[in-house]
Amino acid sequence: MVQIAPITTESNLIKRNFQQQKLEIEATPDFGKVERKKRKYSDPLMQWPLRGLAFTNDIGAAIMDIAPTAGQALWIPALMYFGADIYDKYRNNKAEYDPSAKRGVKQAIFQALASVIFPIAVVHTGQKTASMLNQFSKEGVSLQLKEDVIRHQLHHMSQLKLRDYADNPQVYKDEYTKALDTLIDEAARKKMFKNPISGFFKFVFGGRHPEKMTDKTKENLHKLINARIDDIFEMRKNLLEGKKPEKMSEKMYAKFNEMKEVFKNDAKYSDDYLNHATKDILKKMEENKIFKTKLHKTLGGFVALGLLIKPMDSFVETVIMHKYVEPGLNMLSRGRREDVDNFKKKTISV
Repeated sequence: MVQIAPITTESNLIKRNFQQQKLEIEATPDFGKVERKKRKYSDPLMQWPLRGLAFTNDIGAAIMDIAPTAGQALWIPALMYFGADIYDKYRNNKAEYDPSAKRGVKQAIFQALASVIFPIAVVHTGQKTASMLNQFSKEGVSLQLKEDVIRHQLHHMSQLKLRDYADNPQVYKDEYTKALDTLIDEAARKKMFKNPISGFFKFVFGGRHPEKMTDKTKENLHKLINARIDDIFEMRKNLLEGKKPEKMSEKMYAKFNEMKEVFKNDAKYSDDYLNHATKDILKKMEENKIFKTKLHKTLGGFVALGLLIKPMDSFVETVIMHKYVEPGLNMLSRGRREDVDNFKKKTISV
């Protein structure tokens, strides 16, 4: 029998080599494994805007003067965020489940510093800065002092009947000037006996700043309050004559007309409804002055928080936590492990 050898062509040779290479590749142990690059873990709770929930309490601190209820309510989302973040760090090591009390304590310290202590200090610093900058305005007094004096004058006005001074407002001004000077002297005496430690904490975390009462400041205060008293008596005169005062807004004048109708229809006040409505609207205007003063300080707190919120976050993380807190926690945990090991050795030897 004649054996016929297969015809070998160049294409058959290429095909055979390809199949052989394929078999060799499939035989390798790593065949079928796709090499993937590991993604760097990114903590969702530390990314903006979710991270911003940690600062809702600081926004609350900024608006506490003008909206106390809203300011307190804004602590709720912040506290919920703090709890979620601290528990997450205790429970998980990045994307892996690995409970660690040390990690939880570390995150609690971070949140206390970066989300509570430092931001509140920044907000109050911004408010105080805005207050002190008003000393360079034409009024020549801080917003804090302006607010205090207008509130004091409002209280004084509430105790008296303005109509008793309608013919001679100067008598009212003279009486109030004495009351104002008494207030200034009492404030100066309190400052003399102030505890320096509590004074420091009030300066950093409180809403007030030290007030230097010079002769020029007193003079500016008297000018400010005398101008306010002149405005009050002028507006009172216009309102009683049925005119809209120049320094009263349309909105406030409409409010006055509403008050007038309410008092007029109330049997208890109907005999003197015009005087009651006039006094109440003048008080309302003084309260609005106080509100505007607080609002300017609040804006100062927002500006400071907006400018420093991210640098402050970074400073706490990279400097305070990395250089001081973390090494301290490591030292404590090492010491605790050594104590446990020594205890085990003593127990076993006994």
